[in-house]
Amino acid sequence: MLGKIKKTNLWGFTLIEIIVAVTIFSIIMTSVIMIFVNTTNLSMRIDVDRILQENSKNIIEIISEDLKKQDIKVCDLWIIQGCIWLSNIMTWSELWVWDNHYYLAKESTLWGTFIKVTDLIDCNTKQCYIVKNWELLSNSYVNIKNLEFSIFSEHNSKVQINVLMYPMSWKWIKSSLIEKSKLNIQTTLNDDYIK
Repeated sequence: MLGKIKKTNLWGFTLIEIIVAVTIFSIIMTSVIMIFVNTTNLSMRIDVDRILQENSKNIIEIISEDLKKQDIKVCDLWIIQGCIWLSNIMTWSELWVWDNHYYLAKESTLWGTFIKVTDLIDCNTKQCYIVKNWELLSNSYVNIKNLEFSIFSEHNSKVQINVLMYPMSWKWIKSSLIEKSKLNIQTTLNDDYIK
């Protein structure tokens, strides 16, 4: 007689139990990863919006402080010499508040110096800044695509500022986020606010 085979109780998982466990684990991990990715994207969007809003707030505050202290004179981009006093509504690419000069500029080949932008197409290929007397008002995180100052008649004393800004492309900013995150600012400083 050959020996009897002893049946033992083996504790283990069947193939079906392992497949079910791996499937459940995969669903949970996919959900967790999706939540992490969405949270990261939302956090980036909030950071980009904050950067744009801080820049716009600082620019508007600095210009409005100058306007409170001084009268306005403006320069056209195409007028080579000097500025003119206005008596009607006009739109300009530069603003002079006596000694303070605001304009759109791009960085020159000499580090730390800026050149006035003569064509807005330049701002599509290079980073443009808002500059006050050769000093940056906007920082390197934003690209200014358009800057206009509309001056209303002396009787009304209104200055309307239009700025279109995009976030600059950095390592942590996706290109799709740049297109979604433009900020178009239009604000009017009237006589009551200015003086």
